[in-house]
Parts: sequence; structure tokens; C-alpha cells
Amino acid sequence: MPHHEIGNSRVSNFRILLSLTMIALALGCDERPRAPSLQNEPVYQNSREGFRFMVPEGWTLHARGELPSGQLDRERMLVSYELLQSDMPAAFQITAADLTIDTNLEKYLSGRAFGISDWQLKFPPEDLEIDGQPARRYTFGRPRLIGPEIREVVAFRRGERVYFFTAMFPGSDAKAREQIRRAIESLVWK
Repeated sequence: MPHHEIGNSRVSNFRILLSLTMIALALGCDERPRAPSLQNEPVYQNSREGFRFMVPEGWTLHARGELPSGQLDRERMLVSYELLQSDMPAAFQITAADLTIDTNLEKYLSGRAFGISDWQLKFPPEDLEIDGQPARRYTFGRPRLIGPEIREVVAFRRGERVYFFTAMFPGSDAKAREQIRRAIESLVWK
């Protein structure tokens, strides 16, 4: 084989190898951060925060987050579920906030809820004990054209960190309420 043909063959092989390498890099090496995929699992577990619970059947994972280390500057979401398979949708989310011991949780909760501020406390707060941990249930309501809406919040205080298990559902949806209550009752703290 003449010398110039060997050189051209090497150049051609090098170009093919370079092209394949560039294609492989373009397809497989995306350095941008990616959010973890959302997977519906029967148990929500957060090892970092030290709790787990059974997810209500038929509820879909909508969002999942992690708390930053250190003091929280505002209330942060850990996980959010939606019930879309019923006549009227419902939502269930767990958030956390660092609040001083003297914070009035009823007042704090009255002023927040998915950007809606016209909630009224329907019943006196109810003291609970779940997995040996004290908690308090707050039940709020608000009128709507399609019927009243309920927001139930179970708050667990662990030092200055407060975990809020919040459910919003139509007042007529006893099944959604029962599913959320069972999920909270299945809560296990580490």
C-alpha cells in the first residue's frame, strides 16, 4: 500500500473515532443538574428528617424536596401528593418551619395555606399522640361556591422545628379525610 494511502486511512479512522466520541459525549454527558425522578411509592421515608408513613392509596406524588442544612429561613416543602381520581381534587403536603417555642401555631396556620387566607378555625385544636410523639390537629374551613373546603393540619414540634402535615379536601369528601388521617396515624419517628 502506498504511503499516502496509509496516511489517509489513519486520518479517516481518526475522524470516525473523533466523530463517535463527540456523539457519545453529546448523548451521555449532560453536566446540568437534574431533579430526581418522582416515583409513587407506598411508603414515604425521609431518613434525614427521621420519619416515614404509608402513602394513601390512589394519591400521586406531585413534588418532593429536601430541607437545607441549618436553620430554616421560612417554611419549606418536603413532599406533596394530589388526589386527582375523585370528583373533586384534594392535596396533602408535608412542610417544615423553624419556629420559636412561643409561636402561636393556630395564628401562624390561620395566615397561611397555599396562598389562601380566608380560612376559619372550625373546631378547637385537638391534641394527639402519634408514635409516642405529641401533636395537635387544627381543622380550618372556608366557604366555596361548590361547597365548603376543609384544611386539616397536624403539627409536630421537635425542638424549634415544626412539621406540618396539611391536607386540603372538599368538606363532603369523608374518604379523603379518612385516608389522610390513616396516613398520619401510620407515621413512625426515628
